[in-house]
Amino acid sequence: IIPNLEDLYLESKDASALLKSLCPQDFYYKLKVLNLFCFHDAHATFPIDLLPRFPKMEKLIAGCSEFKELLPSRLDCMEKHARVLSPIRYLELKILPCLEHLWKSNSQLDQALQTLETLVVQNCSSLIYLAPSRASFQNLTNLDVRNCKRLVKLLTSTTAKSLAQLTRMSIKDCGMVTEIVANEGDGIKDETVFSKLEILELHRLPSLTSFCSEKHSFDFPSLVEVTVEQCPEMKFFSNEALSTPKLRRVKLTEEDKKGSWVGNLNTTIQQLSAQTLLELEVKGCPKIEEIVTNDLPGAVDLLREQKANATDGATVPRMIRDKKI
Repeated sequence: IIPNLEDLYLESKDASALLKSLCPQDFYYKLKVLNLFCFHDAHATFPIDLLPRFPKMEKLIAGCSEFKELLPSRLDCMEKHARVLSPIRYLELKILPCLEHLWKSNSQLDQALQTLETLVVQNCSSLIYLAPSRASFQNLTNLDVRNCKRLVKLLTSTTAKSLAQLTRMSIKDCGMVTEIVANEGDGIKDETVFSKLEILELHRLPSLTSFCSEKHSFDFPSLVEVTVEQCPEMKFFSNEALSTPKLRRVKLTEEDKKGSWVGNLNTTIQQLSAQTLLELEVKGCPKIEEIVTNDLPGAVDLLREQKANATDGATVPRMIRDKKI
């Protein structure tokens, strides 16, 4: 039965026993899914030496453990590590509170996950960056990151350029993320084409200011769905040229069927930011007599809506003064 096993769940003690076992290297030849959980020792290391026993493994899930890194950066083992990881198509990392990085920057390991199609990272509260600056994910189609409290910038521009096959990107509940793509060009203009990205989801990112704040152009020829939910600091999408020929709306929630659209993605984000600011002004001060704005688009419509909804004798703002502040 065991030689035909396709899905295996191992805890720390099980992994140690398996490493010491005398079973043939090809004993688990048909295994496709490996689950590694409950490595709770403070000095626990990811059992990379276990993986050669599963040459057909396509899906790796690791969780509820104290790993600080996924791939140890021992110089004598880098080539072997890269080879062992090459068959993996699905990688899920969840509830790894000590995980600081998947691996440290190294040219051999940067190419280790070339066949990866889905990367899911959840509840990794110490994760500093998703991957080293030169990491490549040329076959990745689905990227899902959520509840990673220390992440500030998700991807470098070099890694972003490798995402030619990416169709969906979802980033949720990462409180310190300020931008999705960080430009490494020291102010030099650059361009990235997300040729197959169709869905972009940005949910509850209170520190997010933009998709990219540097001099970086983006082309999204396939993008048809964008959701921006509870990103109050997001003032624009990107600074340079931006192409989204198929996009016709920005959703405010997953359930939003109508969405908003003001000609292009940057202008739409700017208007949503303006509306958020005005809503805060009005909701917090029902007696306010005057709103000072920076020529915020959509201000008049929003104030009319507030007037229509005014109750309890609330004084609706009676003046909009365009003024630089």
